[in-house]
Amino acid sequence: MLTEIKNQFYNDTLETLISIQEALSETPPEGEEERNMVERVFTVSHQISGTGPMLGFDNSALLSRKLERTFYEIRSGKRTLTAQLLTQTQRTIQNLLEVLQKEQGE
Repeated sequence: MLTEIKNQFYNDTLETLISIQEALSETPPEGEEERNMVERVFTVSHQISGTGPMLGFDNSALLSRKLERTFYEIRSGKRTLTAQLLTQTQRTIQNLLEVLQKEQGE
């Protein structure tokens, strides 16, 4: 049962991260598109941080925490989504994908 839950979490998370990665560009989105992107990145990073450790994705959870905090600050208006932040987000998501795949294979 736990293996099924872990596999479902992995597959859903991988799919979401890849979708976000494909949607990110060098130019920050605006308006509703920006709000949707910020919400998607925050939500998936929050899920990884919260649920990941219970399923053995400890390194992924550690990596996602900074992303979660950053996008929480954007959601609350304390930070702005910039081109530099988008580049860092793309790198972090790529790293998350690699770490998730490694942890799933262990």
